Formats: sequence, C-alpha cells, structure tokens
Amino acid sequence: MLLFYVDESGGTAMHGHLSAPVDGRTHQRDLFALSAVAIHDSSRELLARELTEVKARRFGAGAVSRAWGDTELKARYLADAWRLAAGEHARDLPAGYAAVADPARLDDLLRDLGQVFAKFRPLVFTAIVDKRELRRIDPDASPLGIAYAKLYQRAAQTLESVNRGEAGIFVADRQDEHEAAFDSGAMHAARQELAARAGKRPNFDLLIDKPVWIDPVLSVWDREIIQLADLVALATRVWYAHGGPPAGRHFLWDRIEPCFAAHWDTTKAQGGGIMVYPDPGPYPPVR
Repeated sequence: MLLFYVDESGGTAMHGHLSAPVDGRTHQRDLFALSAVAIHDSSRELLARELTEVKARRFGAGAVSRAWGDTELKARYLADAWRLAAGEHARDLPAGYAAVADPARLDDLLRDLGQVFAKFRPLVFTAIVDKRELRRIDPDASPLGIAYAKLYQRAAQTLESVNRGEAGIFVADRQDEHEAAFDSGAMHAARQELAARAGKRPNFDLLIDKPVWIDPVLSVWDREIIQLADLVALATRVWYAHGGPPAGRHFLWDRIEPCFAAHWDTTKAQGGGIMVYPDPGPYPPVR
C-alpha cells in the first residue's frame, strides 16, 4: 500500500486582496499548494526513524525528548534560519533552532534532509491553485477542494497505470477546514466534478475515500513524515511564483525535483506529479 502524506502552503481564502501579476508572474500570496509525499507502508518506520536521527544529530541528542514543536522541520522555519544565517532579519524561531544558527550547522541539516529524499525516493505530488485566476473564472470554487481533487485524481491514475495492484491512503494532520470539507461532502463533489472533465475517469476505488487524520501527539512516526510534505508544498509554491527553481538551498529543490511522479504517458512531471489549476499552459521548467 502507498501512504500519501499531505500538507499545505498558503491560504485558501478567495476574498480580500489578490495581487496583479508582475512580469506575467503570479504573486506567491495568491497561490495555494497542497502536496503529497507517497511511500510504501513498509518504509514508514525506516523513514520516520531516519528523520528522528537527523534531528538528534543536528539539533542535539535531546531533540527527540523535548517538545516536538521546538525542532519541527517546517519549510518556513528553514527559510527563516537561512535568512538569519545570512545575517538578514527573520521571525523568531522555535527554541531548538538555536542549534543550527551557525551557517555550517544549518548546511549540515539541509544536506541530511536532502539525503532523506535521495535515499527513500518518495513519489511526490503537488497541486497548485492560482486563486487569482480561479476567482476570475469561478469565484465560488474552493481552492482546498480543487487541490485535494487533483491530488486524488493523480494518485488514482498513478496506482492504476504505474503501481498496479496497490491501493493508497492519504494521511494528514488534523485540520478543521480539511475535515469539515470531507465531512460535508464538498470534497467529494469537487472530485467528481473535476473527474467528469478528465476524459477517462480515474478509479477512485484504489484510494480510501478520505484521509486518516493523525494526532501528532500519538502518531509519532507519521508526524515526522508529514514534515516532508510541508517542505514540498512551500518549495513548489515558490517555484511557480518565481517561474523556475527557487533560489536557496533551504528549499531542497535539487532533491525534491527528481522525486516528482512522472506522467504515465509523457514521463514528465507536468500533469503527473505537478498540477496547476486553472491550467496555465506551459509550466516553468522542471526536469
């Protein structure tokens, strides 16, 4: 079975100020990204332990026993640590990040995290919703519903066309907005609507109908793995906003990019592991 660990970057609100494009590019604040990092269930323990060992090695031996939030591997924390290491202003960081305030130590942490992607080679998917364009064509649409629908669609098609004989389940942190959308039936409706436009309907029976919502206090292994989805979500949001690979090692783009699921027909990430909605035509460069 494939486990699709899911996290987001950006807000889902469609109201309020949305920016006009600059040089043809969408502002990062107008993008919502929902990403999934998929692994085989047999790799779950090994990957979680690897991430725990990275934390112990780079944040200190007490990292595992202290409050988890002190050393949570969030993309925005890594970005702020990168700014601080470069002598720039950044927001306050959790206490554990004092251990990687030195540029060399931060570099060691980033190298280790990059090696995790290289070693385990998860299948990576991301759905990016351009809220400005979406509001123009369908102001009542839900960015969250669309993003989940696109992920479910691509996950089902990958299981059907590439990972034959396997099933999948999404795993996510407890989030009121996400759970309410599934419980109300809104997520199912969005999935059905997008699938109806897709030509061949994906076989959604290959996936459990809604995510398993974990308790980060109890699901110790899963909360570690979900961190990888958070890293992917911000990196892909910045990739699309900037029109190319995001600058800065803290985005881990060189390690994430080779993990994007290839489209089963074209063998490219566009339309496979990377989906943008509404469809903008050609995407920024991806190998």
